[in-house]
Amino acid sequence: MIAFSCPSCGESFSVKEEFAGRKTKCRKCSATIRVPATTPPPLRPEKGRKSAPSRPDAGPADDTLTHIPVATLAPTYKMRGVQDELEVFEDKLTITPKGVLGFLNKGMKGTKHIPFASITAIQFKEAGAVFSGYLQFTIPGGNESRGGIFAATKDENTFMFARPDNNALAVKIKDYIESAVHALRTPSASAPPTRLSEELQNLAKLKQQGILSEEEFRAAKKKLIG
Repeated sequence: MIAFSCPSCGESFSVKEEFAGRKTKCRKCSATIRVPATTPPPLRPEKGRKSAPSRPDAGPADDTLTHIPVATLAPTYKMRGVQDELEVFEDKLTITPKGVLGFLNKGMKGTKHIPFASITAIQFKEAGAVFSGYLQFTIPGGNESRGGIFAATKDENTFMFARPDNNALAVKIKDYIESAVHALRTPSASAPPTRLSEELQNLAKLKQQGILSEEEFRAAKKKLIG
């Protein structure tokens, strides 16, 4: 893996070595950055030995990486729990069972991937001195447990953590995911004015062309503006 940071905002990345030398967009500030190259430059051919001929059909290499798969990026948050590991990326989260408890309570299901777009609610319970806390994610068609902390141990959409000192990180994760979910479901504020301006221009053109009368133009404009 290659670890590097965005020179503009300092956002951290970690990608596979196969992406060395490629370009991508920073997921935080959208600046164009290049993945550092880790492989040494090719050796020059020895004297008396001919270099391998280039393939005639090989065009110039495209070094622009338009998208690094999310799975290769370092998670924004990572937290080890009682029986799971929670990783939070920019558009999804994963819950991976770990250890004996993870195997006993959740079996061999493997990593659960939950896109932010599918999350409808998040339930948070603080960890105490005796009982564990948890983050439970509600998704359409999910079978989230309603039986408290003991039933939550077997819920594939629940991440459990122990010790009160982990509550602060759990709250940060909850707030981050809720903010991302809200952004996905909130339309851009700049879109309606843009469409309104275009519609008004179209009405003005129709009036200039004589297709709409003054009265019809005013009525259509009033209806459009509301």
